[in-house]
Amino acid sequence: MNPTHRLLSLLAVAFAFCQPAAAEGEKRPPLKTGDIVFQQTATSASDAIMLASGTKYTHVGIVELDKQGHPNVIEAVGPVRITPLDTWIKNGTGKRVTVKRIKGLSEANAKAALADAHRYLGRPYDHFFYESRDQIYCSELVHLAFKDGANISLGKEEKVRDLKIDTGAAQKLIAQRWKAHPLCKSKGAANFKACYALILDQTLVTPASIARDPQMELVYTNFGDDAE
Repeated sequence: MNPTHRLLSLLAVAFAFCQPAAAEGEKRPPLKTGDIVFQQTATSASDAIMLASGTKYTHVGIVELDKQGHPNVIEAVGPVRITPLDTWIKNGTGKRVTVKRIKGLSEANAKAALADAHRYLGRPYDHFFYESRDQIYCSELVHLAFKDGANISLGKEEKVRDLKIDTGAAQKLIAQRWKAHPLCKSKGAANFKACYALILDQTLVTPASIARDPQMELVYTNFGDDAE
């Protein structure tokens, strides 16, 4: 695949990564504040997302119990918002959900992570996974909340070049949008090739890397063989 097509495929991941998904709660075990929920999305670039990170999980959020004990999810979807878990679950493909928990997570650390996540409420969604905090994407919200709020490094920071970006998904969509990438605009990239070179060195955290973090343990899933 030539560099132009690779760039288009790469940006297909960036533009659709982390749009919401869902799963309905049949006999889920009781959840805790600080649990992390994963789902699959149904967007035009979902295939690109899954191929790039090798997972069915394309959206992730953090559970927070309200004063009545009802679970909500704080998520970055544009803007960062709080959504009732049952609604969150109904928003995605196949109503499937995986719930994971950081092993030994204390109540104090869970609350600290959620308090940090709350700082981003209302922040717009980052369609480009650019390394700034004025806009936030889903797995970035989870990563930053635990890192800054509870001093827990969750998920793996990866270079875009390390993902499986050689796919052809959503090329037409990306052809219409790549010029808006803030990194390419700030560096004056005038064409796909120049923008592609910049984006390859961009750092991001994927939902897959959070799901695969060895600190995590499985609480519940109805993803079947697709669960991680």
